[in-house]
Amino acid sequence: MNNFYISSLAFLGSTPENMIRQAKENDFAIEFSSGLPFRDDMEDIYHRAEIKKMPHNYFPAPEIPFVLNLASKDQNIRERSIKHCIQGLRMSKKSGAPFFSAHAGFCIDPNPADLGNQLDINGDFDIDYHKNLFLESIQEILKEAHQLETDFLIENNVIASFNLTNEGRNPLLCCDSNDIRWLFKGLTDKRCGLLLDTAHLKVSSVTLNLDLNQEIGAISTLIRALHHSDNDGIRDANLPITENYWFLQYMKQYQSVSHVLEVKRLTVQEIKSQIKLLTIWMLKS
Repeated sequence: MNNFYISSLAFLGSTPENMIRQAKENDFAIEFSSGLPFRDDMEDIYHRAEIKKMPHNYFPAPEIPFVLNLASKDQNIRERSIKHCIQGLRMSKKSGAPFFSAHAGFCIDPNPADLGNQLDINGDFDIDYHKNLFLESIQEILKEAHQLETDFLIENNVIASFNLTNEGRNPLLCCDSNDIRWLFKGLTDKRCGLLLDTAHLKVSSVTLNLDLNQEIGAISTLIRALHHSDNDGIRDANLPITENYWFLQYMKQYQSVSHVLEVKRLTVQEIKSQIKLLTIWMLKS
């Protein structure tokens, strides 16, 4: 299927050169993502790679690390985030990628090393204030998206129970269907859509005590691309998918969108097996 991509997370620990070699040998399309470390030639490596490819979120990693946060109250962080996304759009356009995508914003500014773990959520935050900053940032990026005629997608965040405040408040935006629908009600722009990370939605639904199938039903028409991996419902772990993968029943509804296998450290045979499973369910009558 020509709309499947493999996240660079599948090649975690390998060099970009080795990842590109394996992609060429096996006709894999690659999503260059956050698992790739800083190298001053990384953007050149991306453009020189003679494979189907697209950039995602924190790629290429900057020399001075920061957390990409389009809702940050720190003007420097927010401006860096906007600039990074505009750079990503330009890379997508130049490489013929269908879009550039980035994570939804945060009401806090985590340290880069804390992502995926327990965050410092002790400070107070005004959710509406950060939502307005988030909308302003996206609208700034969409000006460039329209000039380039390239789409900009927002990926839903994941909220684990250990990252709720003591009062049960969620410092991360767009984790559930209500927040996602809020975003796209305020962004009626053909260049903007949802990249649904199914693993993120699974964890968030457990944390927030939501029905996963009802969540999908509420946002189904917004989905323009998908990230696939699995977990135990407690923490986002980028585990392989199996016949028990909860999203398989929905695959046939999304034959025309881009799909990304976002599982860590896979062999070539494991990648092929995972893609085969997704494809079988996509084509089921």
